[in-house]
Amino acid sequence: MIGRIVCALGLVLLVSACMQPVDGAPVAAEGPAAETTTAVDDFPTESTEPTGPTRPRSSSSSPTTTRTSSNTDVTITNRKTISTPPACATLVTPAQIGQLTGTTATPEPEDKGFCSYTLARPSGPAGITLVVLTSALDTQNTEETTFEGNTAHRLSTQATTCDIRVALTDDRTSPYRVLWVSIVLSAPAEPLCSTVEKLAKSVFDKLPSS
Repeated sequence: MIGRIVCALGLVLLVSACMQPVDGAPVAAEGPAAETTTAVDDFPTESTEPTGPTRPRSSSSSPTTTRTSSNTDVTITNRKTISTPPACATLVTPAQIGQLTGTTATPEPEDKGFCSYTLARPSGPAGITLVVLTSALDTQNTEETTFEGNTAHRLSTQATTCDIRVALTDDRTSPYRVLWVSIVLSAPAEPLCSTVEKLAKSVFDKLPSS
């Protein structure tokens, strides 16, 4: 499942990047530069790794001041107890996602606690949706909020991407402590985080309560 999350998040970043306009004018190609023999010393370069949504990490990851590990206290008003993740179709259907996003949603092969959908419009691909149940609340670069009385964190780097991570329980032995819902969508009809919260509410209500 971890491999699936990593691959899906790579797709999230790729789709999100492809939706951004590129400024500037075309530049004609120049002729070949004259060869020189000047030596250039090696020097370190800065990392070009893209920032954005990252998969939830376990508490064994290197801690930072912005990351909440699986051992951090959370506020829980509506406790959800999940020992076995429900099938994706019992949490949300492609038709429901399509209605919320104004697209046609197609499910990808599911894994335990991992539901992925590609979004399309008649003009072509429109984005992706992820619904994930996981064990750790990753708060890096997020805004703290509450969701149905529970601790939650929201991440929105631009108008076409948003995700919310909701704590489900403070039981540190639970294998599924967090609901994570993420959408990347071109030209959303409403603020995308509103759509994400509607989808998260629909899924949250279907999870078993303690």
